[in-house]
Amino acid sequence: MILTRNIGFASMLILTACGAGAAGYYAGSMRAPETRASRDPAQTAPMSAGFPGPFASDMMRVVDGDTFKARVPIWFGQEITTSVRVRGFDAPEVKGKCAEESKAAAEATDMLREILSSGPVTLHDIGPDKYFGRVVAQVHVKLKDGIDTDVAQMMIAAGLGRPYNGGTRGSWCEKVAQKG
Repeated sequence: MILTRNIGFASMLILTACGAGAAGYYAGSMRAPETRASRDPAQTAPMSAGFPGPFASDMMRVVDGDTFKARVPIWFGQEITTSVRVRGFDAPEVKGKCAEESKAAAEATDMLREILSSGPVTLHDIGPDKYFGRVVAQVHVKLKDGIDTDVAQMMIAAGLGRPYNGGTRGSWCEKVAQKG
């Protein structure tokens, strides 16, 4: 059962449901919550820390070289559809600042589609993205040889992405021109 197709609500719901479901499932016992004053701040993880996963997901479609739509089961018979930004790398933009960047973006999009179609996909360390309606996650795919591989590292190794962990990004036009 798909709970919603509203992407903003879906992203919020996946973060909330995965955390609540995982916390309840793995807690093993129910107890009254501690008061805020008695909590040890070192043991309290902030929301931005993300949900560790892994969460199985089905790739529905690739949006661009570093983003895809996924269907993620969150509970028995319930799933969320949301956009996922792959953590750890940046791909050229489809609406690039130069023709070379747009061409490289098409190649990156095709490569991401091929990688995500090559085996089961899992999401790890799911967290909120800077754009509402999308989550950011470390994405792994289990290849036919059984090896669980980081998608960002595969894209970087293929020359269709560069390491990125937030902040200002440089121009792809200069990088593509040097490569070409």
